[in-house]
Amino acid sequence: MRHLAQHASSASPQTGRAARDFAMQTLDSWGRCQRGGDIRACVSELAGHAVQHGSPDGCTYLVRLIRHSHCLHVAVHDSARYFRVRIPPAALSGEAGRGIRTVQERCNDWGVRDLTGEGKAVRTCFRRPEAHVSRCAVTP
Repeated sequence: MRHLAQHASSASPQTGRAARDFAMQTLDSWGRCQRGGDIRACVSELAGHAVQHGSPDGCTYLVRLIRHSHCLHVAVHDSARYFRVRIPPAALSGEAGRGIRTVQERCNDWGVRDLTGEGKAVRTCFRRPEAHVSRCAVTP
């Protein structure tokens, strides 16, 4: 069984909370989720990344949740024409660069997909602990 939910928002710093709230309310409506804290942190980081780097003011970004029987995919689509997301070297005093590293550490898999002239999607996969599946990938 597959569930899909999505939330579009204007790119502004205030929309990160709405993205997190949407994700948590969706997970609550779908029932049992043992990785809510990890998912919440990743939605927050990816929404912030879309606002700061991927969608100019006034443009929208889209948060999409897809639940499969074995995993949950979280994707944030933005209007950036480039699709490289790099993880800079760790710096304890740095203000930037920790967000994507946080995503990498909390999910089972992640990647960036070029949306062919429509922007990019940063996608994550969270294996559901209650599912007896050993494989999880960002390509559904």
